[in-house]
Amino acid sequence: MSTMVQGVEKEFLLKSFYNDQVSILCRYNRTVYTLQIEKLGKTEISFKINQVIPGLYAGKKIDLTVEYKGIVVVFVVEVSSIANNLLVTTFPDLLYKNLDRAYPRVEFPGDMQVRFSFVQERYFLPFLGPQERSQPNEAETLSDPNLKTVNDITGHLSAWVRTAGAEYKLFLFKDAKPVTLEEQIIVKTGKTLFLPSTKEPLLETDPGTQKRVITKDLFLHYLESIGVLSSYFDTAIEQFIQSKTAKHICGDLWVPLCFKDYIAGYIHCWTTQEDKIPLPYTAVETLYGYANALVGALEEKGYFESFNLKNKFIPAQGIDISAGGVRFSYPKSYISDMLQLDSQIEAKLLTAKRTVTIKVKILRRYEEKNITYYGCHFLDMAPEDIRFLYEYIYGKPFSDTGGHFF
Repeated sequence: MSTMVQGVEKEFLLKSFYNDQVSILCRYNRTVYTLQIEKLGKTEISFKINQVIPGLYAGKKIDLTVEYKGIVVVFVVEVSSIANNLLVTTFPDLLYKNLDRAYPRVEFPGDMQVRFSFVQERYFLPFLGPQERSQPNEAETLSDPNLKTVNDITGHLSAWVRTAGAEYKLFLFKDAKPVTLEEQIIVKTGKTLFLPSTKEPLLETDPGTQKRVITKDLFLHYLESIGVLSSYFDTAIEQFIQSKTAKHICGDLWVPLCFKDYIAGYIHCWTTQEDKIPLPYTAVETLYGYANALVGALEEKGYFESFNLKNKFIPAQGIDISAGGVRFSYPKSYISDMLQLDSQIEAKLLTAKRTVTIKVKILRRYEEKNITYYGCHFLDMAPEDIRFLYEYIYGKPFSDTGGHFF
């Protein structure tokens, strides 16, 4: 691991680089340039450069590398101005020493693309994360062996809903994301939203043995997770129930379609007759049976394969790269949530001359605003790929002793 250098030690090292006129390396556009400190100010540093650096401009951030008395130091500065053989930059915030990287990191080439894919089954569906799912009990299993296809099951479901004096909607997320509060909370929890009657409060306890229902405590926990203050909980619940009443809904039931660790959609069933008795818990069990049957029929039909991300390469934004690893970014989404620390994925580096496909391990992960960044280490790269990548990003021939910073 590298050591962060700041404060007095940072100033001492930079002054040592200046006093000893140490060579400082700048890698830019696959070319290595040599710099020396000409003037060390309080907010800026002026460097002498050994030759003109084509394409470098004010506002550009560059990585600098120094080998000094047996240690390797790297730091980032921003270009203030560049003219002739003089480069003026900002004063670095931090220095890092004792890096354990075998190869120097450079800016990701503009003519290279990076893509990644999952090596295990992952689906482009609202993601819940690993969790144990209890098996359906007898009341939650359709007993008719003839109900095998999606059409058979939805036809039987429609008949049951009519008999119950209710209405229903079957929804599969496909490319749509959960939008309504009901959709978001069943995706977040993987449980059933059950409101027997809009004339009654949220359930305090789960009436079933499988604990599949969103109770009041779970509902409040979700409100807290989306930023609702506890002082507004009662108001939020009241408004939630009033929104049902405004739509003339008397009983409301949302049952998720659970596929592996994902929510593929839901069955929404509701009643509108004010004089009708509250929805019984048996309706939850019945709809859970239909939901299980539908997921099984959809899987048998191959419906979920179109969402399977295994071995499907997804474009990402390259940030920087070395012969030993790559850093890329991806917008926050269900997909970015699947990329966790220590996960192994497959990366593809595309150039006009060659495409390198390699398994990588995510060693660093951090978020900024709506973007997630991933620092990845290459695993078991073929010798010919190492040679090509080294020569491509550093602009010089590879040698067996080339695995250091100079």
